[in-house]
Amino acid sequence: MVSFDPTTLGYFIYLVFAVAATGAVAGLAAVTEFVVSNRRTRVARHQTVRTYYRGLALSH
Repeated sequence: MVSFDPTTLGYFIYLVFAVAATGAVAGLAAVTEFVVSNRRTRVARHQTVRTYYRGLALSH
């Protein structure tokens, strides 16, 4: 029979949360970089954020 060690489960939970937090930070950084990189174009066209990104999404 296999013995169960509760500390192993705790380490696994911490690892899952660490990976999730890292992914969330990386996702937020990617979205921020995307928005900032398109700002100059959007401002030059005198468009609002909503109008610019709606057109960008619908053009694909």
